[in-house]
Amino acid sequence: MELTLRDGKKLRFQFPVQFNEANMARGIEEALKQPTITVKAGDTLYVIPTSAIQLITVSPAPKKLPRSVIRGAKVVNE
Repeated sequence: MELTLRDGKKLRFQFPVQFNEANMARGIEEALKQPTITVKAGDTLYVIPTSAIQLITVSPAPKKLPRSVIRGAKVVNE
């Protein structure tokens, strides 16, 4: 997961799957409703206000996604 913050800084995290496939869409939706994204990496806890986040990139994308996700898109300009 890569977080691009509003100030242009990027934070990249690698972590194991957090939800089983059946609960993946619900887990993503719940995480995005929170006022912060909290990540424990090693001995450090990162608490990132969602208001400070410009973009969240998850790659590879989970197979099971919320219904609201647009599928089959291509990035043509970054």
